[in-house]
Amino acid sequence: MKFKKAIVFLLAMVLIGSSCPLGVMAEGQSMVIQSLDEVADLDTNSNINDQIIVIYKDQANVGNLSLTTQEVVGGETLSDQVDIIQVADSANTDALVTKLSENPNVLVAEKNSFLQTSALPNDPALSTAWQFERVGADETWNKVNNAQTVVVAVIDTGMNTQHPDLKDNVVTGYDFVEGTTNMVDLSGHGTLVSGCVAAVANNGIGIAGIAGAANIKVAPYRVGGLSDGDKNLDVGYICAALYEAAGRSDVKVINMSFGGYMVSAALRTAVENAAAAGKVIVAAAGNEGADANYSGELAIPASYNNVISVGATDNTNKIAYFSQHNSLVDLCAPGMKIYSTSHDGTYEVTSGTSFSSPITAGACAVLMAADPNMTSTEVETLLEETALDFGAKGRDDYYGYGMIQLDAALAKVTPSTPLSIDSFTVDKATGQTVGTLLTLSANASGGEGDYQYGFYYDLNGKTTTIQDYSSASTATFTPTEAGIYTLSAQVLDGKGNTVKKSIVNYVVKDKATPAIEYRTHVQNIGWQSVVADGAMSGTEGKSLRLEAIEINTNTQNYDLGVKYRTHVQNIGWQNYVADGTLSGTSGQSLRLEAIQIELTGTDADLFDVYYQVHAQNVGWMGWAKNGEQSGTAGFGYRLEGIRIEIVPKGSAAPGSTVNPFIQK
Repeated sequence: MKFKKAIVFLLAMVLIGSSCPLGVMAEGQSMVIQSLDEVADLDTNSNINDQIIVIYKDQANVGNLSLTTQEVVGGETLSDQVDIIQVADSANTDALVTKLSENPNVLVAEKNSFLQTSALPNDPALSTAWQFERVGADETWNKVNNAQTVVVAVIDTGMNTQHPDLKDNVVTGYDFVEGTTNMVDLSGHGTLVSGCVAAVANNGIGIAGIAGAANIKVAPYRVGGLSDGDKNLDVGYICAALYEAAGRSDVKVINMSFGGYMVSAALRTAVENAAAAGKVIVAAAGNEGADANYSGELAIPASYNNVISVGATDNTNKIAYFSQHNSLVDLCAPGMKIYSTSHDGTYEVTSGTSFSSPITAGACAVLMAADPNMTSTEVETLLEETALDFGAKGRDDYYGYGMIQLDAALAKVTPSTPLSIDSFTVDKATGQTVGTLLTLSANASGGEGDYQYGFYYDLNGKTTTIQDYSSASTATFTPTEAGIYTLSAQVLDGKGNTVKKSIVNYVVKDKATPAIEYRTHVQNIGWQSVVADGAMSGTEGKSLRLEAIEINTNTQNYDLGVKYRTHVQNIGWQNYVADGTLSGTSGQSLRLEAIQIELTGTDADLFDVYYQVHAQNVGWMGWAKNGEQSGTAGFGYRLEGIRIEIVPKGSAAPGSTVNPFIQK
């Protein structure tokens, strides 16, 4: 994001120069900003108090703000919903914030600011990673072997992604400082935090993060840290990172090892968005517990709703002297003299709630790896219920509910298999006649508790219940109307989860109407099974061509046959064939482009034959009948599917008859 579209700027200057002297435009006129490409990039040396964070509603952008180049001198688009703009005059910053806050396209506008990482100076006195044994991770490191990766988004100062103890457990994040996916960590804080989560286990070097051997990765988001030891993180970048992480399906947990004591509607809004997306959000409670100015105060973002606030303990299980304490501390974890990965590729000892937070975030990830169906609330509750209760009995302002115990929490996880319907069948093949008794059977698995089965069908846009929810896994019904049915079973488990499975294109015929049966030869598949009376043969949405077709009538008490011909790529219209003979080609990879079908026999005048094709780039076309052309000509479009029906003469068409055939 740190680049300038110089060509756009140059073009604008040429246009200005052609209409009036440059000096006149620059001095006396301004331009309404439609895109931040029209102003300079953010100046990294600018005063952060001259920057405004804007979080947009819906699909709004800077073009909806009516800002001018007299008001704004720079800016940066961080994501679809978050911008930072740099005001031209510091004296107007507050007034512009007020103006933007009143704009109906803006969710939040506020002055940008810094939060600080929650780390203390290094202490080289300890050289072993005692912290993981203390929370039971030594008992769980090889207990979870999840196939689907669980990602922890670490919003921090970046990461040394080439650290030998981290490089195998990293997925792509984003550097909002430099506007690139290439990641660095000049400060060092983010690499220390990431090691607590996911330092590679069982690789013969260094340490293992709390994730152990589970398939857990870190997505680093760099939002500050411009130099070694720099603790400042840009709130605007943090908001953009939260929106980005919230939109990723692989991210299940977000760690925020930073905090402050100001009010930030922008940060609160971004956190609420991530919580609404179902993410587990963990934050450092703060290191000001012994600071007379802040002791007992509520730090943000740890004190927001839906954020797990984590305090720090030392290696004697006592609350660390610096750990913030207040009514919203939820849990605690080791945070004193923590051994973790350093941004120089080695290891170092460090202290702070900055490291209690990722240990807890990593524990959350392990639980979600063990049971992907756990919600963020369930994860937090389980950690609180299994925590070691130190301090005052029950929850207190220093330890929260106690120190996390991953082994105890994991022991209570019963991986649940998603509710599914393994089989759903009807006892008779499609093409039955009105009045035939049909039996539906379903078999469910997974989920929790007892199953309740419901059965219903859809016909002509109307849903009819066959059997409401009950313990019976079978149901019977007798169709009284001809048509193409969708038969469905829906299962409800004891936890309220539901799952549905359907049988589509189940044809029920009138007894008096002859049947028409057909099958198609499909690219890469070959001959499909025979279907009848309006059921689809071929494919839809797979971009596979029909190459040949066979059609036959199945009649009783009628003298009725069928003849048909197809238009074939590079060949044109073939001769008519009849009663089950192949029309088209086989083994030549040539597409069908159009078809004509007619009834034959002495009773042909009693019935109409309707047919509808699914054509490439067109979709389902109108119904043709009685020898009319159906498909396309001159476009090179393949036929992909077909439906055919016989109806009594003069009956309404099965659907729209508009545009059954188009040609150039």
